[in-house]
Amino acid sequence: MTKLYVVPASHPCATVMKALELKGVPYERVDLVPAFHVAAQRLRFGARTVPGIIFDDGAKVQGSKPILRELDRRHPEPTLVTAGGDAAETWGDEVLQPLVRRVIWAALSADTRAQESYIADAKLVPPTPKAVARATAGGLGWVERKLNKSTPDAVRSDLEALPGHLDEVDAWIADGTLGGETAADLQVFPSLRLLMTLEDLAPMFAGRPCAEHARRLFPVYPGRVSPGALALPA
Repeated sequence: MTKLYVVPASHPCATVMKALELKGVPYERVDLVPAFHVAAQRLRFGARTVPGIIFDDGAKVQGSKPILRELDRRHPEPTLVTAGGDAAETWGDEVLQPLVRRVIWAALSADTRAQESYIADAKLVPPTPKAVARATAGGLGWVERKLNKSTPDAVRSDLEALPGHLDEVDAWIADGTLGGETAADLQVFPSLRLLMTLEDLAPMFAGRPCAEHARRLFPVYPGRVSPGALALPA
């Protein structure tokens, strides 16, 4: 059976899981421990990132964009990659995904107790007792901030830019570029859905079409960070 290697609550991993669901492809999900996934992925795929997939014929593909293209090649219906969505898909992959990593790990470092909520439905490999996860939460946050360049200045800039990014996504929905179940949608909306688990950001998303579509595509998303974890720009 096809195996998908993920980190729990990862937005690019959610992209691929949704694509597999839409195409009706059965798979086994392997939940890797955050930060510790780096060595495992390098050994298995040659690079540290998730998601990584091993198809039932042994072929390996890593990264959400390449995986979606390979899924379209192997399982043409429904087609995910569309020419009209290329710019939005690339933006979601190269701009939005890194922003979300920086912001989420800033929040989870400030509120380490919240980390457990993001792995609640995961069967971690290697197995990690809850007591161990709690004891290592601070160190995990530090490592992930280093890996993702989540500095206070970077996160401050990200939060200042976020309303403009949401305006752009709403405009893409209005003109029909987004709002369906294409590769572009699957790159953009898991990132927004993950941000929506940060209660500090609720006012930014209130009443927006992008928030409505994110919930429609991903009605359930693990994790919650209580208000006060982020220092929001004035």
